[in-house]
Amino acid sequence: MSRRCSFNFRKIIMLEYNSVKPSSNDARVKDFGPGNYRLTKTDIRYIAYGACFLGSGGGGSIGLALLFIDKMLKEADTMTYVNPNDLIVDKNIAFIALLGSPGKMFEGYGQTAALNAFLEMNVYLNQSGDAPLSYLIPVEMGAINTLIPFIISAHQGVAVINGDPCGRAAPEMSMNLFNIHNLQLNPVILTSDTAPSGRYQKTIVRVYDAEDTENQARKFAKENNSLAAKACYPMRGSDLNCLSEQNRARFFQWTVGLAWNLGRHLSVSKNYRDFLGFLNSFALSSHVLFEGRITDKEERNISGFDAGRITVSNEQETVFIYYKNESLLAWNATRKCLVAMGPDSINFLALKDAQPLSNADINSNPEQNPKNIALGTEIGVIGLCAFEKLQHAKLVSLFLANIQETLAAFPEDQVVIPDSYISLSSLMVTTPPLF
Repeated sequence: MSRRCSFNFRKIIMLEYNSVKPSSNDARVKDFGPGNYRLTKTDIRYIAYGACFLGSGGGGSIGLALLFIDKMLKEADTMTYVNPNDLIVDKNIAFIALLGSPGKMFEGYGQTAALNAFLEMNVYLNQSGDAPLSYLIPVEMGAINTLIPFIISAHQGVAVINGDPCGRAAPEMSMNLFNIHNLQLNPVILTSDTAPSGRYQKTIVRVYDAEDTENQARKFAKENNSLAAKACYPMRGSDLNCLSEQNRARFFQWTVGLAWNLGRHLSVSKNYRDFLGFLNSFALSSHVLFEGRITDKEERNISGFDAGRITVSNEQETVFIYYKNESLLAWNATRKCLVAMGPDSINFLALKDAQPLSNADINSNPEQNPKNIALGTEIGVIGLCAFEKLQHAKLVSLFLANIQETLAAFPEDQVVIPDSYISLSSLMVTTPPLF
Protein backbone atom coordinates (compact mmCIF):
# COMPACT_ATOMS: atom_id res chain seq x y z
CA MET A 1 0.00 0.00 0.00
CA SER A 2 1.32 3.44 -0.90
CA ARG A 3 1.99 5.82 1.91
CA ARG A 4 -0.27 8.87 1.99
CA CYS A 5 0.75 12.43 2.64
CA SER A 6 -0.50 15.96 2.33
CA PHE A 7 1.60 18.66 0.74
CA ASN A 8 3.34 21.70 1.99
CA PHE A 9 4.61 24.50 -0.16
CA ARG A 10 6.25 27.76 0.75
CA LYS A 11 5.40 27.79 4.51
CA ILE A 12 4.37 24.13 4.56
CA ILE A 13 0.72 25.04 4.37
CA MET A 14 -1.62 22.94 2.29
CA LEU A 15 -4.08 25.06 0.35
CA GLU A 16 -7.41 23.43 -0.37
CA TYR A 17 -10.23 24.78 -2.45
CA ASN A 18 -13.74 23.43 -2.40
CA SER A 19 -12.72 20.52 -0.20
CA VAL A 20 -16.21 19.65 1.00
CA LYS A 21 -18.11 19.78 -2.28
CA PRO A 22 -19.26 16.51 -3.84
CA SER A 23 -17.34 15.15 -6.81
CA SER A 24 -20.45 14.26 -8.80
CA ASN A 25 -20.68 15.84 -12.24
CA ASP A 26 -23.33 18.40 -11.41
CA ALA A 27 -21.83 21.55 -12.92
CA ARG A 28 -24.79 21.62 -15.36
CA VAL A 29 -23.44 24.40 -17.54
CA LYS A 30 -26.25 24.36 -20.08
CA ASP A 31 -26.09 27.84 -21.58
CA PHE A 32 -22.84 29.42 -22.73
CA GLY A 33 -21.55 31.44 -25.64
CA PRO A 34 -23.34 34.40 -27.26
CA GLY A 35 -26.73 32.65 -27.22
CA ASN A 36 -29.04 30.38 -29.21
CA TYR A 37 -26.59 27.46 -28.78
CA ARG A 38 -24.18 29.06 -31.24
CA LEU A 39 -20.48 29.58 -30.71
CA THR A 40 -17.86 31.78 -32.33
CA LYS A 41 -14.16 31.24 -32.95
CA THR A 42 -13.45 33.04 -29.67
CA ASP A 43 -15.73 30.62 -27.82
CA ILE A 44 -13.85 27.67 -29.30
CA ARG A 45 -10.60 29.12 -27.94
CA TYR A 46 -12.23 29.26 -24.51
CA ILE A 47 -13.27 25.61 -24.81
CA ALA A 48 -9.74 24.59 -25.84
CA TYR A 49 -8.24 26.35 -22.81
CA GLY A 50 -10.76 24.88 -20.40
CA ALA A 51 -10.55 21.39 -21.88
CA CYS A 52 -6.75 21.54 -21.67
CA PHE A 53 -7.02 22.26 -17.94
CA LEU A 54 -9.53 19.42 -17.45
CA GLY A 55 -7.43 16.94 -19.45
CA SER A 56 -5.03 15.91 -16.66
CA GLY A 57 -1.99 16.76 -18.76
CA GLY A 58 -3.28 14.93 -21.84
CA GLY A 59 -5.76 15.31 -24.66
CA GLY A 60 -3.38 17.29 -26.85
CA SER A 61 -1.18 20.37 -26.74
CA ILE A 62 -2.85 23.73 -26.11
CA GLY A 63 -0.29 25.30 -28.43
CA LEU A 64 -1.27 22.91 -31.21
CA ALA A 65 -4.98 23.46 -30.54
CA LEU A 66 -4.59 27.23 -30.94
CA LEU A 67 -2.71 26.71 -34.22
CA PHE A 68 -5.52 24.44 -35.45
CA ILE A 69 -8.12 27.05 -34.50
CA ASP A 70 -6.26 29.81 -36.34
CA LYS A 71 -5.71 27.72 -39.47
CA MET A 72 -9.00 25.81 -39.65
CA LEU A 73 -11.62 28.27 -38.40
CA LYS A 74 -12.60 31.67 -39.77
CA GLU A 75 -13.81 34.58 -37.67
CA ALA A 76 -17.20 34.34 -39.39
CA ASP A 77 -17.61 30.61 -38.70
CA THR A 78 -20.44 29.54 -36.42
CA MET A 79 -20.46 26.31 -34.45
CA THR A 80 -23.44 24.86 -32.58
CA TYR A 81 -23.87 22.69 -29.53
CA VAL A 82 -26.75 20.71 -28.06
CA ASN A 83 -27.49 19.83 -24.45
CA PRO A 84 -27.92 16.17 -23.43
CA ASN A 85 -31.61 16.55 -22.57
CA ASP A 86 -32.40 17.97 -26.02
CA LEU A 87 -31.04 15.22 -28.27
CA ILE A 88 -33.60 14.20 -30.90
CA VAL A 89 -34.08 10.48 -30.46
CA ASP A 90 -33.90 9.43 -34.14
CA LYS A 91 -30.87 11.56 -35.09
CA ASN A 92 -27.47 9.90 -35.58
CA ILE A 93 -24.40 10.41 -33.39
CA ALA A 94 -20.75 9.36 -33.59
CA PHE A 95 -17.48 10.33 -32.05
CA ILE A 96 -14.44 11.29 -34.06
CA ALA A 97 -10.91 11.51 -32.71
CA LEU A 98 -7.50 12.43 -34.07
CA LEU A 99 -4.41 10.51 -33.02
CA GLY A 100 -0.78 10.44 -33.95
CA SER A 101 2.46 12.35 -33.77
CA PRO A 102 2.27 15.88 -32.27
CA GLY A 103 5.46 16.67 -34.17
CA LYS A 104 3.77 15.91 -37.49
CA MET A 105 0.76 18.00 -36.49
CA PHE A 106 2.99 20.96 -35.65
CA GLU A 107 4.43 20.60 -39.15
CA GLY A 108 0.95 21.17 -40.57
CA TYR A 109 -0.38 17.63 -40.91
CA GLY A 110 -3.58 16.30 -39.36
CA GLN A 111 -5.87 19.10 -40.51
CA THR A 112 -8.10 17.06 -42.84
CA ALA A 113 -8.10 13.52 -41.42
CA ALA A 114 -10.95 14.07 -38.93
CA LEU A 115 -13.22 15.66 -41.53
CA ASN A 116 -12.49 12.71 -43.83
CA ALA A 117 -13.55 10.30 -41.07
CA PHE A 118 -16.79 12.24 -40.62
CA LEU A 119 -17.53 12.12 -44.36
CA GLU A 120 -16.79 8.40 -44.53
CA MET A 121 -19.12 7.67 -41.61
CA ASN A 122 -21.84 9.51 -43.52
CA VAL A 123 -21.08 7.41 -46.60
CA TYR A 124 -21.42 4.26 -44.48
CA LEU A 125 -24.74 5.44 -43.01
CA ASN A 126 -26.08 6.32 -46.46
CA GLN A 127 -25.12 2.91 -47.84
CA SER A 128 -26.92 1.36 -44.87
CA GLY A 129 -30.07 3.29 -45.76
CA ASP A 130 -29.67 5.63 -42.81
CA ALA A 131 -29.58 9.41 -42.38
CA PRO A 132 -26.28 11.33 -42.03
CA LEU A 133 -24.81 12.37 -38.71
CA SER A 134 -26.56 15.18 -36.86
CA TYR A 135 -24.45 15.16 -33.70
CA LEU A 136 -20.84 14.61 -32.70
CA ILE A 137 -19.55 14.04 -29.18
CA PRO A 138 -15.98 14.81 -28.05
CA VAL A 139 -14.05 11.65 -27.28
CA GLU A 140 -12.58 13.21 -24.11
CA MET A 141 -11.66 16.45 -22.41
CA GLY A 142 -8.44 17.81 -23.88
CA ALA A 143 -7.29 20.71 -26.03
CA ILE A 144 -7.27 18.76 -29.32
CA ASN A 145 -9.91 16.04 -29.01
CA THR A 146 -12.53 18.39 -27.56
CA LEU A 147 -11.76 20.83 -30.39
CA ILE A 148 -12.05 18.40 -33.33
CA PRO A 149 -15.89 18.08 -33.35
CA PHE A 150 -16.26 21.87 -33.38
CA ILE A 151 -14.00 22.20 -36.41
CA ILE A 152 -16.25 19.71 -38.20
CA SER A 153 -19.31 21.61 -36.94
CA ALA A 154 -18.00 24.78 -38.59
CA HIS A 155 -17.70 23.05 -41.97
CA GLN A 156 -20.62 20.61 -41.90
CA GLY A 157 -23.27 22.19 -39.68
CA VAL A 158 -23.59 19.34 -37.17
CA ALA A 159 -24.11 20.09 -33.48
CA VAL A 160 -21.64 19.07 -30.76
CA ILE A 161 -23.03 17.42 -27.65
CA ASN A 162 -22.32 19.16 -24.34
CA GLY A 163 -20.61 16.16 -22.76
CA ASP A 164 -18.03 13.42 -23.30
CA PRO A 165 -17.53 9.74 -22.35
CA CYS A 166 -14.23 10.18 -20.44
CA GLY A 167 -14.66 13.15 -18.09
CA ARG A 168 -10.94 13.92 -18.52
CA ALA A 169 -8.30 12.64 -20.95
CA ALA A 170 -7.33 8.98 -20.68
CA PRO A 171 -4.41 7.01 -22.13
CA GLU A 172 -6.49 4.21 -23.65
CA MET A 173 -9.72 4.15 -25.62
CA SER A 174 -11.10 1.42 -23.37
CA MET A 175 -11.18 3.94 -20.50
CA ASN A 176 -14.50 5.52 -21.42
CA LEU A 177 -18.09 5.02 -20.32
CA PHE A 178 -19.28 3.94 -23.77
CA ASN A 179 -16.98 0.96 -23.44
CA ILE A 180 -17.92 0.29 -19.82
CA HIS A 181 -21.61 0.23 -20.75
CA ASN A 182 -21.04 -1.91 -23.86
CA LEU A 183 -22.38 0.55 -26.42
CA GLN A 184 -22.06 -0.51 -30.04
CA LEU A 185 -18.54 0.32 -31.23
CA ASN A 186 -18.59 -0.90 -34.85
CA PRO A 187 -17.93 -0.01 -37.52
CA VAL A 188 -14.62 1.74 -36.93
CA ILE A 189 -13.61 4.00 -39.81
CA LEU A 190 -9.98 5.10 -40.11
CA THR A 191 -8.84 7.86 -42.45
CA SER A 192 -5.67 9.74 -43.34
CA ASP A 193 -5.08 13.34 -44.30
CA THR A 194 -5.98 14.41 -47.81
CA ALA A 195 -2.95 14.23 -50.11
CA PRO A 196 -2.11 16.94 -52.69
CA SER A 197 -3.83 14.69 -55.25
CA GLY A 198 -7.10 15.17 -53.38
CA ARG A 199 -7.22 11.54 -52.25
CA TYR A 200 -6.91 10.01 -48.82
CA GLN A 201 -6.53 6.54 -47.37
CA LYS A 202 -9.43 4.91 -45.58
CA THR A 203 -10.43 1.60 -44.11
CA ILE A 204 -13.54 0.25 -42.39
CA VAL A 205 -12.93 -2.46 -39.82
CA ARG A 206 -15.00 -4.58 -37.49
CA VAL A 207 -13.16 -4.77 -34.19
CA TYR A 208 -13.43 -7.05 -31.18
CA ASP A 209 -13.30 -4.31 -28.58
CA ALA A 210 -11.90 -0.86 -27.75
CA GLU A 211 -8.37 -2.24 -27.33
CA ASP A 212 -8.52 -3.76 -30.81
CA THR A 213 -9.73 -0.40 -32.13
CA GLU A 214 -6.71 1.35 -30.68
CA ASN A 215 -4.33 -1.24 -32.09
CA GLN A 216 -5.90 -0.97 -35.55
CA ALA A 217 -5.74 2.83 -35.43
CA ARG A 218 -2.08 2.88 -34.42
CA LYS A 219 -1.20 0.44 -37.19
CA PHE A 220 -3.07 2.59 -39.72
CA ALA A 221 -1.34 5.75 -38.45
CA LYS A 222 2.11 4.19 -38.87
CA GLU A 223 1.29 3.57 -42.52
CA ASN A 224 0.00 7.12 -43.05
CA ASN A 225 2.52 9.68 -41.91
CA SER A 226 2.07 8.80 -38.21
CA LEU A 227 -1.45 10.26 -38.19
CA ALA A 228 -5.00 8.94 -38.33
CA ALA A 229 -8.56 9.89 -37.51
CA LYS A 230 -11.17 7.42 -36.34
CA ALA A 231 -14.95 7.54 -36.39
CA CYS A 232 -16.86 5.00 -34.35
CA TYR A 233 -19.65 4.41 -31.82
CA PRO A 234 -22.49 5.18 -34.26
CA MET A 235 -25.58 5.78 -32.12
CA ARG A 236 -28.91 7.54 -32.09
CA GLY A 237 -30.12 10.35 -29.91
CA SER A 238 -32.21 7.81 -28.02
CA ASP A 239 -28.98 6.18 -26.78
CA LEU A 240 -27.75 9.35 -25.05
CA ASN A 241 -30.76 11.60 -24.44
CA CYS A 242 -30.57 12.25 -20.72
CA LEU A 243 -34.27 12.33 -20.09
CA SER A 244 -33.54 8.63 -19.55
CA GLU A 245 -31.78 7.81 -16.28
CA GLN A 246 -30.06 4.85 -17.94
CA ASN A 247 -28.52 7.15 -20.54
CA ARG A 248 -27.16 9.54 -17.91
CA ALA A 249 -24.82 6.77 -16.74
CA ARG A 250 -23.34 6.40 -20.24
CA PHE A 251 -21.36 9.64 -20.42
CA PHE A 252 -20.45 12.82 -18.54
CA GLN A 253 -22.92 15.62 -19.11
CA TRP A 254 -22.19 19.37 -19.34
CA THR A 255 -18.39 19.06 -19.57
CA VAL A 256 -18.08 21.20 -22.71
CA GLY A 257 -19.97 24.02 -21.01
CA LEU A 258 -17.74 23.63 -17.97
CA ALA A 259 -14.66 23.83 -20.22
CA TRP A 260 -16.02 27.01 -21.86
CA ASN A 261 -16.55 28.69 -18.50
CA LEU A 262 -13.15 27.73 -17.12
CA GLY A 263 -11.42 28.62 -20.37
CA ARG A 264 -13.05 32.03 -20.63
CA HIS A 265 -11.89 32.91 -17.14
CA LEU A 266 -8.37 31.67 -17.86
CA SER A 267 -8.22 33.64 -21.11
CA VAL A 268 -9.64 36.89 -19.75
CA SER A 269 -8.27 36.99 -16.21
CA LYS A 270 -4.84 35.42 -16.78
CA ASN A 271 -4.54 35.39 -12.99
CA TYR A 272 -3.69 32.15 -11.22
CA ARG A 273 -5.12 33.05 -7.79
CA ASP A 274 -8.30 34.51 -9.27
CA PHE A 275 -8.84 31.32 -11.24
CA LEU A 276 -8.56 29.16 -8.13
CA GLY A 277 -11.35 31.18 -6.57
CA PHE A 278 -13.43 30.89 -9.73
CA LEU A 279 -12.87 27.12 -9.84
CA ASN A 280 -14.23 27.00 -6.30
CA SER A 281 -17.60 28.29 -7.56
CA PHE A 282 -18.27 25.03 -9.42
CA ALA A 283 -19.40 21.76 -7.88
CA LEU A 284 -15.96 20.23 -8.27
CA SER A 285 -13.71 19.17 -5.44
CA SER A 286 -10.30 20.69 -6.15
CA HIS A 287 -7.02 20.99 -4.26
CA VAL A 288 -3.77 22.81 -4.83
CA LEU A 289 -1.27 19.97 -4.56
CA PHE A 290 1.99 21.81 -5.10
CA GLU A 291 3.64 24.93 -6.47
CA GLY A 292 7.16 25.07 -7.81
CA ARG A 293 9.39 25.17 -10.88
CA ILE A 294 9.52 22.53 -13.59
CA THR A 295 13.09 21.30 -13.35
CA ASP A 296 13.05 18.23 -15.58
CA LYS A 297 11.06 16.19 -18.08
CA GLU A 298 12.09 12.69 -19.07
CA GLU A 299 10.29 10.36 -21.46
CA ARG A 300 10.56 6.63 -22.00
CA ASN A 301 8.51 4.80 -24.60
CA ILE A 302 6.28 1.99 -23.35
CA SER A 303 3.79 0.07 -25.49
CA GLY A 304 3.88 2.78 -28.15
CA PHE A 305 2.99 5.54 -25.67
CA ASP A 306 5.07 8.43 -24.37
CA ALA A 307 5.58 7.57 -20.71
CA GLY A 308 7.27 10.25 -18.73
CA ARG A 309 8.08 11.99 -15.50
CA ILE A 310 7.73 15.71 -14.84
CA THR A 311 9.80 17.02 -11.93
CA VAL A 312 8.53 20.07 -10.04
CA SER A 313 10.52 21.50 -7.12
CA ASN A 314 10.42 24.36 -4.65
CA GLU A 315 12.72 25.30 -1.76
CA GLN A 316 11.44 22.52 0.48
CA GLU A 317 10.29 19.60 -1.64
CA THR A 318 10.25 17.84 -4.99
CA VAL A 319 7.29 16.21 -6.70
CA PHE A 320 7.30 13.71 -9.56
CA ILE A 321 4.28 13.58 -11.88
CA TYR A 322 4.18 10.39 -13.93
CA TYR A 323 2.28 10.24 -17.18
CA LYS A 324 1.37 7.93 -20.02
CA ASN A 325 0.29 10.66 -22.41
CA GLU A 326 -1.98 11.78 -19.52
CA SER A 327 -0.84 12.45 -15.94
CA LEU A 328 -1.63 9.41 -13.79
CA LEU A 329 0.18 9.77 -10.46
CA ALA A 330 1.89 12.44 -8.35
CA TRP A 331 4.56 11.39 -5.84
CA ASN A 332 6.33 13.45 -3.20
CA ALA A 333 9.96 12.45 -3.76
CA THR A 334 11.05 14.26 -0.61
CA ARG A 335 8.65 12.57 1.78
CA LYS A 336 8.34 9.36 -0.24
CA CYS A 337 4.56 9.36 -0.30
CA LEU A 338 1.60 9.44 -2.65
CA VAL A 339 -0.07 12.75 -3.47
CA ALA A 340 -2.67 11.94 -6.14
CA MET A 341 -3.51 9.19 -8.61
CA GLY A 342 -5.93 8.47 -11.44
CA PRO A 343 -8.80 8.50 -12.02
CA ASP A 344 -8.42 11.79 -10.11
CA SER A 345 -6.96 14.46 -12.40
CA ILE A 346 -3.57 16.13 -12.03
CA ASN A 347 -3.66 19.46 -13.84
CA PHE A 348 -1.13 22.22 -14.52
CA LEU A 349 -1.37 26.01 -14.60
CA ALA A 350 1.43 28.53 -15.08
CA LEU A 351 1.68 30.79 -12.01
CA LYS A 352 2.57 33.85 -14.09
CA ASP A 353 -0.52 34.00 -16.31
CA ALA A 354 -2.69 30.97 -15.46
CA GLN A 355 -1.96 29.34 -18.82
CA PRO A 356 -3.16 25.72 -18.79
CA LEU A 357 -0.65 23.28 -20.18
CA SER A 358 -0.41 19.66 -21.19
CA ASN A 359 2.54 17.33 -20.80
CA ALA A 360 3.14 17.77 -24.54
CA ASP A 361 3.63 21.54 -24.08
CA ILE A 362 6.41 21.16 -21.50
CA ASN A 363 9.91 21.54 -22.95
CA SER A 364 8.54 21.28 -26.49
CA ASN A 365 9.98 22.92 -29.61
CA PRO A 366 9.49 26.68 -29.11
CA GLU A 367 9.86 27.29 -32.84
CA GLN A 368 6.78 25.15 -33.47
CA ASN A 369 4.74 25.53 -30.29
CA PRO A 370 3.63 29.10 -29.47
CA LYS A 371 2.67 27.92 -25.98
CA ASN A 372 5.87 26.04 -25.18
CA ILE A 373 6.49 25.77 -21.44
CA ALA A 374 10.23 25.95 -20.81
CA LEU A 375 12.03 24.21 -17.98
CA GLY A 376 12.22 26.61 -15.06
CA THR A 377 8.61 27.79 -15.45
CA GLU A 378 6.71 28.15 -12.18
CA ILE A 379 3.49 26.16 -12.15
CA GLY A 380 0.71 25.09 -9.83
CA VAL A 381 -0.29 21.44 -9.71
CA ILE A 382 -4.05 21.25 -9.19
CA GLY A 383 -5.89 18.07 -8.26
CA LEU A 384 -9.52 17.51 -9.29
CA CYS A 385 -11.46 14.73 -7.61
CA ALA A 386 -12.82 12.26 -10.15
CA PHE A 387 -16.48 12.47 -11.05
CA GLU A 388 -18.44 9.68 -9.41
CA LYS A 389 -18.86 7.85 -12.72
CA LEU A 390 -15.07 7.84 -13.21
CA GLN A 391 -14.78 5.78 -10.04
CA HIS A 392 -16.49 2.79 -11.69
CA ALA A 393 -14.66 -0.40 -10.68
CA LYS A 394 -13.70 -1.28 -14.28
CA LEU A 395 -12.28 2.19 -14.92
CA VAL A 396 -10.36 2.17 -11.65
CA SER A 397 -8.86 -1.19 -12.62
CA LEU A 398 -7.75 0.20 -15.99
CA PHE A 399 -6.20 3.26 -14.36
CA LEU A 400 -4.33 1.07 -11.89
CA ALA A 401 -2.93 -1.08 -14.71
CA ASN A 402 -1.70 2.02 -16.57
CA ILE A 403 -0.19 3.49 -13.41
CA GLN A 404 1.64 0.28 -12.62
CA GLU A 405 2.98 0.02 -16.18
CA THR A 406 4.17 3.64 -16.13
CA LEU A 407 5.90 3.41 -12.76
CA ALA A 408 7.62 0.20 -13.85
CA ALA A 409 9.43 2.29 -16.49
CA PHE A 410 11.12 4.29 -13.68
CA PRO A 411 12.35 1.63 -11.25
CA GLU A 412 15.18 3.82 -9.96
CA ASP A 413 12.65 6.19 -8.35
CA GLN A 414 11.52 3.44 -5.98
CA VAL A 415 7.94 4.68 -5.99
CA VAL A 416 5.64 2.42 -4.03
CA ILE A 417 3.31 1.09 -6.71
CA PRO A 418 -0.30 1.30 -5.50
CA ASP A 419 -2.39 -1.86 -5.56
CA SER A 420 -5.68 -0.03 -5.05
CA TYR A 421 -7.18 3.38 -5.70
CA ILE A 422 -6.81 5.98 -2.94
CA SER A 423 -9.05 8.92 -3.72
CA LEU A 424 -7.76 12.47 -3.63
CA SER A 425 -10.35 13.31 -0.97
CA SER A 426 -8.92 10.57 1.26
CA LEU A 427 -5.36 11.71 0.64
CA MET A 428 -6.25 15.26 1.61
CA VAL A 429 -7.84 14.15 4.89
CA THR A 430 -4.92 11.96 5.96
CA THR A 431 -2.12 14.24 7.13
CA PRO A 432 0.92 12.51 8.65
CA PRO A 433 3.49 14.39 10.77
CA LEU A 434 5.87 16.58 8.79
CA PHE A 435 9.48 15.48 8.66
